[in-house]
Amino acid sequence: MRTLSLFLCLFAWLNGAWALDHEVALSDYHHDIWTGKDGAPGEIAAMAQTADGWLWIGSSNGLYRFDGVRFRRFEALGGEALPRRPITALTALRHGDLLIGYIYGGVSVLSKGHLRHAPSTLGKLLVGPVISTVRDEDGVLWASTNNGLLQLKNGAWEHVGPTLGVPAGRTSNLILDQYEQIWLAAGEQLLVLPRGAQRFRTVLSGYSTVNLSASPDGRLWLDTHDKLVPVPPQHAGPARPRASWQAQAEGQESGLFDRDGNYWTLACPGVCRSDGIGLQASAVHTPTVTPSSKLDQPWQVSSLTGNVLFEDRDGSIWIGTQAGVERFRNNRLTQARLNGGERMFSFARDADGHVLAWARPTGELWQLRADGPARVVERLPAGQFGVLANGADGALLLAGTDHIERRRGGQVERIAYPPEPDGKPGSVRATRILDDGRDLWITIGGRGTFRLHEGKWQTQPELGLPPGIFFVAPGAPGAIWAGYNDGVVLHFDNGRVTRYAARGEHEIGAITYLHGGKEVIAAGNVGLAVLRDGQFQRLNAADPDVLARVSGMLVTANGDHWFNGGKGVVHVRAADWQAALAAPRQALNYVLYGVLDGYPDFAATAIRLPSAMADADGQLWFAGVSGIARLDSTRNDPPPHPPQVRIETLVAQGKRYLDFTRPLTLAAGTTSLRFEYTALSYTMPEGLRFRYQLEGVDAGWQDTGMRRAVSYTNLGPGDYRFRVAAVNQFGQWNQQEEAISLRILPTFTQTPLFYALCALAVAGLLYLLYWLWLRQATLRLTTRMAERERIARALHDSFLQSVHGLTLSFQSALGGLAKDSVARQKIERVLLLADKVMEEGRNEVLDLRSGAMGDGDLAHGLTLVGEVLQESHRAVFSLHTEGTPRTLDAQAACESYAIGREAMMNAFRHAEAAGVQVGLRYGDDAFRLQVLDDGKGIDPEVVRNGRAGHWGVTGLFERAARIGAELLIEPREHGGTRVLLTVPAACAYAGQARWKRYVPRWFRRR
Repeated sequence: MRTLSLFLCLFAWLNGAWALDHEVALSDYHHDIWTGKDGAPGEIAAMAQTADGWLWIGSSNGLYRFDGVRFRRFEALGGEALPRRPITALTALRHGDLLIGYIYGGVSVLSKGHLRHAPSTLGKLLVGPVISTVRDEDGVLWASTNNGLLQLKNGAWEHVGPTLGVPAGRTSNLILDQYEQIWLAAGEQLLVLPRGAQRFRTVLSGYSTVNLSASPDGRLWLDTHDKLVPVPPQHAGPARPRASWQAQAEGQESGLFDRDGNYWTLACPGVCRSDGIGLQASAVHTPTVTPSSKLDQPWQVSSLTGNVLFEDRDGSIWIGTQAGVERFRNNRLTQARLNGGERMFSFARDADGHVLAWARPTGELWQLRADGPARVVERLPAGQFGVLANGADGALLLAGTDHIERRRGGQVERIAYPPEPDGKPGSVRATRILDDGRDLWITIGGRGTFRLHEGKWQTQPELGLPPGIFFVAPGAPGAIWAGYNDGVVLHFDNGRVTRYAARGEHEIGAITYLHGGKEVIAAGNVGLAVLRDGQFQRLNAADPDVLARVSGMLVTANGDHWFNGGKGVVHVRAADWQAALAAPRQALNYVLYGVLDGYPDFAATAIRLPSAMADADGQLWFAGVSGIARLDSTRNDPPPHPPQVRIETLVAQGKRYLDFTRPLTLAAGTTSLRFEYTALSYTMPEGLRFRYQLEGVDAGWQDTGMRRAVSYTNLGPGDYRFRVAAVNQFGQWNQQEEAISLRILPTFTQTPLFYALCALAVAGLLYLLYWLWLRQATLRLTTRMAERERIARALHDSFLQSVHGLTLSFQSALGGLAKDSVARQKIERVLLLADKVMEEGRNEVLDLRSGAMGDGDLAHGLTLVGEVLQESHRAVFSLHTEGTPRTLDAQAACESYAIGREAMMNAFRHAEAAGVQVGLRYGDDAFRLQVLDDGKGIDPEVVRNGRAGHWGVTGLFERAARIGAELLIEPREHGGTRVLLTVPAACAYAGQARWKRYVPRWFRRR
């Protein structure tokens, strides 16, 4: 039996799950109850856990699944429907499918979220209530019903009981064992059908089978309510233990074996557990007569009428009742059962290494042991004052109301308190006692802290310690560490006081705990810090409150640190602790055991004494505000299964999406999404923490804490990917990522086509505005040009002609005067002045008529210039045109006119030419403007470099370059100068593609 027990323990450990500690009474388990007010269904008849981790519940109100926090009625995918019938049977198959049996007949198969339904009729008759179902290794579906044993063949039920040797009438307890044998209860017979056999054979007779379940070693047991009967094995070959998938396949109606071989039953009434039956030899047992532990009072359970028992894959026990669902799981911490009325405790160890706790105000001195209940070993005076501690030599120090006792080896030494200031004896309010290895320290309420040094008490002022010490810890012999409410820590070392104060990011608040020695640790009401390189450095945690209000600490032999803090016991493994010391800014890895693990509310800090103590057996004891809890540091339970994250629903525009096997395409105009997700971890689902990320929106992971839903708004069209991860209290993250991909389609106004149309519309509007502006500008320019033309014509035809007539009259009169007369000389000077006025007038006319090109008629504009110049010079002007005139580009026309005008003025004024000829040639490849004169020519040096102080020639070349043209100025063979402007057609004529203007000239010539 010892070998069998070890085997079963190893089996449970290899399955990676906790088993419920059978040494703990049912009342000491963590017991959760969910009823209708929590959303739980009632009249529960079946439970199962599928391979994907979901816990399924079958009830009179349909099928539910539970994630440990929320109950949800199963929602079928689109186009599928679950029959709305009371469920009587659930069977989880090895490969992940779920069989669902109904009270009104019929079976459904849930596979990967999709439902398939078997008929609810047998021929023309309705199938009776389905009691249990299996699918054998050949894929054949079996059902035990009130009509007998049925088998699904070719999509129809067939009554196969008579053919296979099953007695007529109701059948139940249809199971498939690890040997591929099918078991069935019919009447008072228990039958088995080995694989390949043609008929069932009877194994037991005379028993009315209520329940048929297997113990962890694989043995089968028959439960009759009153008796538990071992079933003779029917397999050949070696025995096989019960497979894990068999344990989670279905709940048991009356009782079940947990993975440690303890038998749980609902026939008490209530809930009973009989320890170790599955580890004992095969024999008839009566588990309901003398159970090892039970809960049979109405206030202990939701209902004394339990319907189904189930053990999940992490070892928790579930009960489905008429009123709801209950769960039993281990508490990592076990509370010590005291008498009540305790408010504060001080700890010490006795001579055997057991922990002693002096309770205030009751005055009871308790011995705490893991192998038995807490017991009172001494009753001391009741009251609010009096403390307990150990000396450096292990002696028990007890500070009572009138003296101090040092107990060691049966000897008791009495030590008197410091005398009262007034010399009158009285009751001493001792609040702290400490032995630093050389001296004894005592704190007395209202008087301060004293040190007993060489037989004499020293006061706090004499020691140089400020008042208001909140916590004291021993250091080296003759040294202590003292903490204050303002966060200051003082180190007193044989009279020398050193001050430390954590400030800024390292501030921890009022000191609640100190640990001296090689590793100095200070805890405050907002955090925890370690003394490194002469200053305290605060440690960080994902949840800062975990390291707040620490009032006790223990370091076990393996280097693990255990803190008693504001949220419970914090366990930091040795490697994680060293990593935190090396990088204090990094988040500390820890495991928290809080109220959901049996911790008594919050860590006790008011007593200002260490609230944690370890005994010689490796048991750790922690004081909370509501009692004392024990943790077994020697126990090495395997962690539970990591959480399995599931995205349950996506809600968009009021529509719920459930199927995420393929990427989703959401309707155009979707701007908001709501994701609902969960994680399957039933050991402590309340402690799960989640993080999520919507790729395309979130830059990184978002920590959502314990929330299981998130919403997004103001989303645009595009591709998104939603990811979720979860971590449990042990730091285990989900191993397989859960993510869904989705696409939001754009509305027409969000498409590139719409944006292109908008751009075109804006461009059209801008063009229209430009056209309107250009039209107005052209109209204004035309008006201005007409006015300039009118003024020029008036100057030319009236003013200049009149001045010219006057000049001729003066010249005629001049002929009658003597050449040497004064009057003749005056008149000649006036005529010279008149010539200058005429020249300036003609220049003004040229400037006014330079606007005559406003209509793009280059020939007309140059003709006007030539006529004006011809009037004041003796050269003859002519202009001829070749080719069909074409409208010139505005800039090309303007620059060509300016170049022609300048060339003509140079020819008339400087060349002393007899004739000036202008030629315009409109060619298909280029437009050419040529100005020829027969004058004295131009110096080539002037053509190359221009004339000092004059910019006319240089300006000609600059104007030609602006329109992409070539300008040639050269002497003619028989005298005179030739000016030739060649403008490529792409740059000269209006309506040409603008990109052609930027093509290199050499390329255009090709």
